[in-house]
Amino acid sequence: MLKHALRVMQVFRPKLLHCVPLQTLAIRGPLFTNIPVSYFSTSLPKHKKLEMPALSPTMEAGNIQKYLKKVGDPITAGDVLCEVETDKATVGFEMQDEGFLAQILVPEGSKGVKVGQLVAVIVPKQSDVASFANFKDSSPEQNSAASKPAAQPQQSSTPQRTQPAATGGAFPKHSKLGLPALSPTMEKGNLMKWLVKEGDKISPGDVICEIETDKASVGFEVQEDGYIAKLMVPAGTKDIKLGTILAISTPKKDNVPSFANYTLEGAAAAAQTTQAQPAQQQQQQQQQTIINETPIQTVSQSGQRIFASPLAKEFAKKNNVALEFVRGTGIDGSIVKKDVERFLSSGSKPEVQQQQQVISQPQQQQQTQAPTQEQPTQQTPPPTQAKQQAKPASASKSVAIEGNPYVDTELTNMRQTIAARLLESKTTIPHYYLTMTVTMDKVLKVREELNKLQKVKISVNDFIIKASALALKDVPQANSQWHGTFIRKFTNADISIAVATDAGLITPIVFNASSKGLGTIASTVKELADKAKANKLKPQEFIGGTFTISNLGMFGIDQFIAVINPPQSAILAVGKTSKRFVPDENGQPKVENQMDVTLSCDHRVVDGAVGAQWLQRFKFYIEDPNTLLL
Repeated sequence: MLKHALRVMQVFRPKLLHCVPLQTLAIRGPLFTNIPVSYFSTSLPKHKKLEMPALSPTMEAGNIQKYLKKVGDPITAGDVLCEVETDKATVGFEMQDEGFLAQILVPEGSKGVKVGQLVAVIVPKQSDVASFANFKDSSPEQNSAASKPAAQPQQSSTPQRTQPAATGGAFPKHSKLGLPALSPTMEKGNLMKWLVKEGDKISPGDVICEIETDKASVGFEVQEDGYIAKLMVPAGTKDIKLGTILAISTPKKDNVPSFANYTLEGAAAAAQTTQAQPAQQQQQQQQQTIINETPIQTVSQSGQRIFASPLAKEFAKKNNVALEFVRGTGIDGSIVKKDVERFLSSGSKPEVQQQQQVISQPQQQQQTQAPTQEQPTQQTPPPTQAKQQAKPASASKSVAIEGNPYVDTELTNMRQTIAARLLESKTTIPHYYLTMTVTMDKVLKVREELNKLQKVKISVNDFIIKASALALKDVPQANSQWHGTFIRKFTNADISIAVATDAGLITPIVFNASSKGLGTIASTVKELADKAKANKLKPQEFIGGTFTISNLGMFGIDQFIAVINPPQSAILAVGKTSKRFVPDENGQPKVENQMDVTLSCDHRVVDGAVGAQWLQRFKFYIEDPNTLLL
């Protein structure tokens, strides 16, 4: 066999050496059955595969909104191949190589494209493009994902770092902790140090290990409670790919010993065995679902047919609701259970009339009819019942409510992430709030004078940004973040500015704002705001920040409190500037331009006195704006 293999290698050696290093050849049996290649192939010209990158630290999948290149187009470094909707924003997928686009493997409109999934292929020569007309990736996962561009919307809005595992088989319920993308360009990382050991309890926000990315060393925070059951990758391991399982957690400490001999291969086999369900049982469940929701024709008191499912009828009867007053949203307007639930939630509950007749059942003859009289198709309601039906006051009101048209809008990744992060912030961060009034007369005067001298128009918000940054330099404890086992204090004041867009709220950053002049801040903010509204922000322009400003003064809002943008520890809510009467030195009334600001603080990091000191320094800079010009 070995001689035969060597002869084959001798015959094909010139061709193989041209396209792959010789040491990558794998001998399996009498012939070469597998040749692992990164970017080259013996049957195709030289090419490179483009994989979905991590365009935000928490991104695990993205939606391809639009391709800006087509097959055959030339590509240079810096060109944007396509627009990708991440969990943060819509971001351009920039090219790092030159060549020609040979094949698009994931069509426009595809959703849930995982980080690392093959998206496209480029070649160095335009003449090679035609060779990839029928190119397909050999990965089963890739093929199945690429064939479903209109996938169902993602059901989870939180950035998932854990993968729930099978609960059956030889292992108790557990979760797999995979390596997340900790920087926008991260493709792999080095596990520098474990901060936990097997059996340790973990809580949301705990840092279990330190990961060296292509940017810096970052802590891997867990998002759930439990216990570390197994460490899968030893400390010091390098070049760990995204998604690699680093550890196993379990909700109960008693389960930890069960994972002493845990392996991913063994768990997969157990999961496959325990999760397999007999086809007959699945079919029975599907049939039962169809039966439960199949509409049945009924007859109302007015003689009109009502279509409702058995579940809806039973639920309506139980809650004393007349189905004739419920608007159906099922097939052909039939009533399903959720329609009755929505009707009940509207507050109108007309009493149910005499049980409606099912058409398929035999009709009873009324006693007043002669034996020879033809049987009617429906019963005549008793006089008392007819009178009750003739004036259903609550029913007419409920019909108006039920008939209110509405539109369901599918959640974008960005909106899901905003919802998850704000809920996380309000439920896990101990907020407290400090409000202060600042006098704006001097700021308004200095602003007017500066705008006469330069082309870039400075806004009041630009003064607020500069004053906030200088106050953070004076009170560095407020320029810090909570990281579970440590507090990180920053040197530079990177100010995030809340900008409302059609897709949701996004916070572009003015980096190192304390060192910038007011004119530079004004031009930077305008550029970032325009990019944000056009969905053109790059990840490095909105990821990060140490402090956030949310200004609703332009909408006439006097005062409000804002939700902290984690992992930051504070956010400043800015109201409008208004004229108010205040006493002068002699007790006589005078008019001042005043503005109320409210600082929201994370009490784990920023103590009350620290928050108050920061507001004092902010007030000092705003009321003496000449200090902002130094």
